[in-house]
Amino acid sequence: MVKIKKQLVSSRAYVSSGTNPRRYITVHQTGNTSRGANAKAHANLQSNGNARNASWHYQVDDKQAIQSYPDTARCWHAGDGTGHGNQSSIAIEICVNSDGDYVKAVKNAASLVKKLQKKYSIPSGNIVQHNHWSGKNCPAQIRAGKDRINWTQFKGLVSGSKAAKKTTNSNKKTSKKTAKTNSKNLKADGYWGKATTRRLQQVLGTVADGEVWGQNSQWKASNPGLTSGWKWVPTARVKSSPVIAALQRKLGVAADGLIGPATIRALQRRVGGHADGVLWKKSPAIKQLQRRLNKGKI
Repeated sequence: MVKIKKQLVSSRAYVSSGTNPRRYITVHQTGNTSRGANAKAHANLQSNGNARNASWHYQVDDKQAIQSYPDTARCWHAGDGTGHGNQSSIAIEICVNSDGDYVKAVKNAASLVKKLQKKYSIPSGNIVQHNHWSGKNCPAQIRAGKDRINWTQFKGLVSGSKAAKKTTNSNKKTSKKTAKTNSKNLKADGYWGKATTRRLQQVLGTVADGEVWGQNSQWKASNPGLTSGWKWVPTARVKSSPVIAALQRKLGVAADGLIGPATIRALQRRVGGHADGVLWKKSPAIKQLQRRLNKGKI
């Protein structure tokens, strides 16, 4: 059972009036892969006045769960206004910091969910994703099946499924192998191929398959710096890529999951390059991105 620590927020600036009937549990992931962005950091964020105008009951990492609000508080987390997400559910944020053990954090969150489910007699069907309330791609890493833990596997961990436990135990061994693989630096050659995508996926916490799916083919010819692993399709068949959407959220632009001039310019500004919205061969921006990824950051 995960250790639960209380660090209750005294202010009620970011909660609604009334009592939460605790009919649902809503699972989130923080989206913050920065080193040190653990449960304590997110609890401190809430204690110090959350600039995001949001609130949640618990944050969980690979070592502990920290409670910020009583279960009876109506926190602002679901994006559904006065709907059941904000008014009737307990919110749990799973930390995805790059210096933490992701699989252990997910297992700890499942343990917390199980405890709350039993305490309040919450039906399994009422354990839901943030996406259930607002359509947001959250919990993003679970929805993308990071480390082979998708929503079905997560619910299996909550229920005590042997298959789910076997998968997560196997993933611990895989993570150690991946860590050794990750120690090899990318070559800063200015070409964004599979290796660069895979490292970006690892840093951002999405599925690390080295592929960028469903990208609009109209941008292919004008961006020759984008090479292997990019799946270009006609406009009518474009589909949001989890890794591009995660990158866009980091860059502060619309997270539609599609590469294009606006995203490229934001990336170029982020890494200090000339913001012309194009990724040329031997692109300086890609070189800078590769160097930053070698340091585990964007």
